[in-house]
Amino acid sequence: MLRLLCTFGLLLLLSACAGNNRFVLLEEEDGKVGSIVIVNEAGSQTIDTANQASLVGASTTAPSAPEPISEQEIEETWGVAIQANPLRPTTFILYFILGSDRLTSESEAQLRAVLDAINEYPAPEVSVVGHTDRLDTAQRNARLSLRRAERVRDLLIAEGLDPALIEVDSHGENNPLIPTADEIAEPRNRRVEVTVR
Repeated sequence: MLRLLCTFGLLLLLSACAGNNRFVLLEEEDGKVGSIVIVNEAGSQTIDTANQASLVGASTTAPSAPEPISEQEIEETWGVAIQANPLRPTTFILYFILGSDRLTSESEAQLRAVLDAINEYPAPEVSVVGHTDRLDTAQRNARLSLRRAERVRDLLIAEGLDPALIEVDSHGENNPLIPTADEIAEPRNRRVEVTVR
């Protein structure tokens, strides 16, 4: 039995015909490097440096000590697979004018970036979640946050996005970015979060 533990790392695994498994730790897109621990009946090995690899021949053979692997070999061996990885989710925060479902002018201008991001995904899914600050009652805020989410959905549809790709939800005054007491106006909580995946 082979167990693998990962913490914040991008991992490549190649299973060869001879039963060998090669584990390679890569740098994340943001430059961070996590670690992996490869464990089997014969021992364990930790890799915590980018572009290092460990080989495991069988469950009765301990993982090899990490060895460097070149960018060229990574590209030649796994380049196509790396390019096929799905895009990571992208989240946009759009803000609203107090007590309304009207976007601020800055957020209206950001809609183009949302649409451009959606177009980068081959089969996009779009989540639109409305929020409010803690002014007014919880019930009114629930309705307002839903209107905000529906407003953003309608704007995306008006720009040609297929309605079937959009999921709408609202949290009212729950889940604030900036926790406040009741009846406190907080512009950063008057928002819609659009997540594209």
